[in-house]
Amino acid sequence: MILQELSSISGYPDLALKKSSSFIEKLSVLLKTYGLIFLFLLFAAPLILLPEYFVTHVLHYSSIREQNNVTFEHLIKKIGYLTAVLYICLIGPLLEETIFRLPLSFKKVHIALGLAVAIFLFSSAVPIARNLTASIGLGYALLIRLAIVGLIYLLIIKLLPAEFLLSPSRKKAWIIISICLFGLIHISNYSPFHWAIIWIYPFYVLPQLFMGWALSYIRFKNGFIWGVALHCLINSVSMGLGYSQSQPDKIQHKEKPIIKKVDSVIKTPISPVSPPHS
Repeated sequence: MILQELSSISGYPDLALKKSSSFIEKLSVLLKTYGLIFLFLLFAAPLILLPEYFVTHVLHYSSIREQNNVTFEHLIKKIGYLTAVLYICLIGPLLEETIFRLPLSFKKVHIALGLAVAIFLFSSAVPIARNLTASIGLGYALLIRLAIVGLIYLLIIKLLPAEFLLSPSRKKAWIIISICLFGLIHISNYSPFHWAIIWIYPFYVLPQLFMGWALSYIRFKNGFIWGVALHCLINSVSMGLGYSQSQPDKIQHKEKPIIKKVDSVIKTPISPVSPPHS
């Protein structure tokens, strides 16, 4: 049932019109969908690992997957582990779902809010916004950005038509565009890029593309809040696994110099005529 509904993107808008299910039924659909995402990642692992092998062994570039780990560790060092957990597991999913899934109701207010949040989120990458933060401080710069985004929201509300009468094919196209944009935006996790082979980066975000597909399904099947909940669940599990895997590497990395030092002491001959070091 879920596979049939999931594969029929053109039927997603009709899911929202059906009789609402109980909490237990919605929770069951969410967990089953999460299970499908897990199975996809399990069986699609060769498709995800093959580009990495091609990049490192055929093209002889440095590892792109390793760059993702470096970006993740840099974020934790910069803002702290607890703040990173709050952002990745709660704030990030809420913002991304507001941008990519909320407007799929095709309602004017939701579209305006999604665009406004997108402008707020991506404006931080604009040099003017960074210079403003450096000159007047983060707090004041944040207030100015929020005020500008508020004005943009009101302007969009004013300009958009009262209703969007889209054909089923147009709605399907917008859903697919939303899924693709959601997946491709995660290429930023691998920056700085090897621009000469930028064409291969979309293969690295295949998990996010499938994740966006599943989140769109839940958004229509259960509602917007359930899409946010599934997104939070996926990010929480992924972050927990990623952090737990990085700890043995750190411990091993810390131990290596000690082992090497002891090994060098054992191998170095002791000269009886050498004066003792102070």
